[in-house]
Amino acid sequence: MSVVVVADGPGGEVGRWPLAHGQDPADLLAAHGWSGAPTGSDLAGGDVEVRWQVSPLPGPVPPVTPQTAPPGATVLQRLAAYALVVDEGRLLMSQLSDRVGGAGGLWTLPGGGVDPGESPADGVVREVHEETGQEVVVDELVQVQSRHWVGDVAAGERHEDFHAVRLIHRATCPRPTPAHVVEVDGSTGAAAWVPLAEVGDLPLAEMVRLAWPWVPGSDSYPL
Repeated sequence: MSVVVVADGPGGEVGRWPLAHGQDPADLLAAHGWSGAPTGSDLAGGDVEVRWQVSPLPGPVPPVTPQTAPPGATVLQRLAAYALVVDEGRLLMSQLSDRVGGAGGLWTLPGGGVDPGESPADGVVREVHEETGQEVVVDELVQVQSRHWVGDVAAGERHEDFHAVRLIHRATCPRPTPAHVVEVDGSTGAAAWVPLAEVGDLPLAEMVRLAWPWVPGSDSYPL
C-alpha cells in the first residue's frame, strides 16, 4: 500500500506525488515549491492519500539527502495511524510490551499499522480498541511524522532500512471506560488514562514528544 501526498492550494488541488521510501512529506512538498499542514487522509484505489493544505514557499529549500541502506538490507515503509484522546485532563496511552525490541516499557499513543485496503481512520478505531478497550471517533488529522533509519536489528542478525510514516489524529471517546488491553498477544503490554501533568514522568516513546503540541490542554504541561 503506497502513500500519496495530495496538495490543495487556495484554488483547489495543485499536485499529487507518491511518497518515496525514507522521504518526509514536508520535504516532498518543498521539492515542488509548497509548504503546509495535513488536513486528512483516505483510501483511494488501494493507496492512502494524505491531503495537505499548502501555500507557495517564499524561497528555495536545500535538497535532503536520504540515508542509504547497506547491501542486502531489508527495506520497509510502514504506514501507521495513532490517536490523541483526552478525557477530563487525562491522555489515553498504551505501553509497549517486552516483545518490542529496544522499546519495551515505553509509553506511547494507541494505534498501529494500517492494514492493506484499510483507511487510516478505520485503522485508528480498530487499533485503539485492541490496545485500550476504548471506542473512539476520529475527529481530524493533525500531524504526519516521518522517521527513517538504517541499522542492525535482531541483535545484528540483519540490516534494515525502515521508514515509519505515522498519521496522528485527534479523536474523542464518547463513553470512556477503564483502559485495558484487548489484544493480549500483541505489542501492547498495558493501557491507561494518564493525567496530563503526569505524562512527562513516564518513559516516553519519541512519538509522544513530537505530537505533544497537538494534545488538547498540553500547553499547561510542557514535556
